[in-house]
Amino acid sequence: MKVAALVLGLVALALAIGLIMLITDLKRISDDLDFINHADTNALVTTGSNIGLIRTLADRINAVLNKTRRLQITQAEQNKQVRQMLTNLTHDIKTPLTVARGYAQLLKEGSADQEQLGKILNNLQSVDHYLHYLMDFNLIQEKSVSLDLTRVNLSALVQQELFNAFDSLTARSVTVEPRIQTGVEITTDQIMMSRIIQNLIGNWLKYAEESAWVDLHKSEDGRIHLVFGNKTTGEAVDVDRLMERFQTDDQSRTKIRSTGLGLSIVDSLVDSLGGSMRLESANGIFLVHLLLSDAPRSRELYLVRV
Repeated sequence: MKVAALVLGLVALALAIGLIMLITDLKRISDDLDFINHADTNALVTTGSNIGLIRTLADRINAVLNKTRRLQITQAEQNKQVRQMLTNLTHDIKTPLTVARGYAQLLKEGSADQEQLGKILNNLQSVDHYLHYLMDFNLIQEKSVSLDLTRVNLSALVQQELFNAFDSLTARSVTVEPRIQTGVEITTDQIMMSRIIQNLIGNWLKYAEESAWVDLHKSEDGRIHLVFGNKTTGEAVDVDRLMERFQTDDQSRTKIRSTGLGLSIVDSLVDSLGGSMRLESANGIFLVHLLLSDAPRSRELYLVRV
């Protein structure tokens, strides 16, 4: 009887000690989390426990902390890039407006000639160029909740956008060859698809030399292919670098300066519509391959590269 009582006492003592150790470890983890939440630190929770459940809990808490910190770093970098982009656009819009205003004043005073009028037009075109970037950025923000999906005749849409840009392309002496399969339809967000096409035509206006072409067709497996190509001068460009936001192959100030958003915006819009984009540059030819998804799911979207 005494032996049984002694055994029960030892068991109770062991359980009490175990409970005290468990409470101590939980309090230690709680104190670590309290410190981490109130301090700017990369510290993790710690435990000296040999209890598997406690160690697993600590490991999973630390995994969440590390993931959160990586997301914070990524978000901070994206915010920094967005702020820099807005600063650049604000500066670049202000400059051509100031120039155009000065020449307009000369025009008002009757001393402007055709060359000065041309400079006014060029600077106003620069303003339009930068405002389109701001509109695209705002479009992605607006579409960050859901897509407005409708059935769209993509063949007709591409042809219409080419027609709208005909005068601008002619002024740049760019001849476009359309290779458009008729009757290609797609369920998509028409506003976003229009901006994709407009941006790629805009890329022609900046970089195409003499000729460009667009190829639209639906393959036997039902996938829709849209390819924008153009001749270029100079060496092949680093296509991987062009896929990065805020990068541009035009480093001179002799043309309309690019913020490096054009192709990145196209990539983000295509990705949001469930498609993919691939760039290719070789032998004086630059190609943008789009593989488009028919009937993408209306889902929550995230600004991934804009």
